[in-house]
Amino acid sequence: MAVDRPYILFLATVFLAIVVAACSGGDGGSKEATVVNPRLLQTPSGERVFAGTLVNPGASTIGIAEIEVGLYDDQGGRIETMRIQVQDVTPGDSVEFNQTIDSDRPIQQAQVQGVLIP
Repeated sequence: MAVDRPYILFLATVFLAIVVAACSGGDGGSKEATVVNPRLLQTPSGERVFAGTLVNPGASTIGIAEIEVGLYDDQGGRIETMRIQVQDVTPGDSVEFNQTIDSDRPIQQAQVQGVLIP
């Protein structure tokens, strides 16, 4: 059975794409981070604050990370999204963070959507 040239080129392209995706990130260190103990707080003065701890389990320092937080009403409907910046988290270390929620909307719940590291 003969295999035509376009089919071979297609397979080669797919294989190359898989190899490039597997090797991306080339600095040898993982750019992973997690948020532990995320919580929505209310201060005695009525301000709402989102707080947590960013953990760097990787082998390289995280210069800057943005934590994306979804804000929800009491029915679970997303109201808006906020981003919190955390800087200089050394390998194996963690940094506590908190940020006031600047919104008059009826936010009852908050959830980390992801951690963005450039």
